[in-house]
Amino acid sequence: MQTSFQRSLLLGGLALFCLLSLILAPQALHRVYAQGYTDQTTQGKRIVVSISQQELTAYEGDKEVFDTLVTTGRSQLPTPTGTFHVIQKLSPTWFHSPWPKNSKYYYPPTYINYALAFKDGGFFLHDATWRSSFGPGTTDDNQGSHGCVSMNLESAKWLYDWAPVGTTVQIE
Repeated sequence: MQTSFQRSLLLGGLALFCLLSLILAPQALHRVYAQGYTDQTTQGKRIVVSISQQELTAYEGDKEVFDTLVTTGRSQLPTPTGTFHVIQKLSPTWFHSPWPKNSKYYYPPTYINYALAFKDGGFFLHDATWRSSFGPGTTDDNQGSHGCVSMNLESAKWLYDWAPVGTTVQIE
């Protein structure tokens, strides 16, 4: 009888440990990604996004190595400005709307091929295969993103392959 009780207690503790691991581990890992990166580990790579030009430019040191048109956030859900770092890379992944189905901002589960998180809260550089155009004029309140920086599939793949976790992301 005592063995059965001990076994139940052990299994219950193990189940609790697994549950807590599922809840807490992603948060802990997410924060670790953003720490300890320098120009040496990212090879001086940086990504600059111009909201006014709707353009993303990639640099190695001072040398421009890539350029593409993007679509950034609509006026009610703007892309944050400032200096960030790639904190996580996902390929492939699904985005799920944080807004309820009755919200004007809701979107159905969306498949993304290449996503680079640059800020907690769901801010990514990613492909947007549902869009046919990017660049100036694509951020009105019907077309703009929900705060992310979106681009065509080929550009997102190039950026995903080129930028390691820790790469500086400047959004201005």
